[in-house]
Amino acid sequence: MDREASHKWLEIAGTLQQEADQIGVGRSQKGSSPASIESRSAIEQFDDLVTNSSLRSASRELFADGHYARAVEEALKCLNNEVKDKSGLVSEDGASLMRTAFSLKKPILKLNPMVTQSEKGEQQGYMDLFAGAMTGIRNPRAHEHDLEDQSDVALEMIVLANHLMRKLDGSIKNP
Repeated sequence: MDREASHKWLEIAGTLQQEADQIGVGRSQKGSSPASIESRSAIEQFDDLVTNSSLRSASRELFADGHYARAVEEALKCLNNEVKDKSGLVSEDGASLMRTAFSLKKPILKLNPMVTQSEKGEQQGYMDLFAGAMTGIRNPRAHEHDLEDQSDVALEMIVLANHLMRKLDGSIKNP
């Protein structure tokens, strides 16, 4: 993804965060408009956009020190472990964990009542997003010793983990 597209995604994430702040979701931020996000440092952007305390604890110091790929890896490992904890699937891991936890047929974690086609589609889509984040984002950073990320690309991936963490927090364990 080129730098212009990366900045566009950061603008979108900033707009979403502002909307969430206005309705009281997440933590309140002092005036960071999408136009001002580009002029802020990478760590200031991180602080504005990464609102989940577990993700912040797992990745902020690495991100601040410029270890972007490690910060992304730790954020996704944190997400993986939170899904394990909430689902009780402690022997599962990665994409397999996500497909079992958010299964369409026998979900352990439900994102919604799963009555309408739209609700079932949301469950399916997020199951795929959770699994894809493990396979496409976490795994390359866990297995490739020389993989490096630019700050803006790393931030995008951590913001995705933040969004998935928000969805996980809103999920209900199926009896």
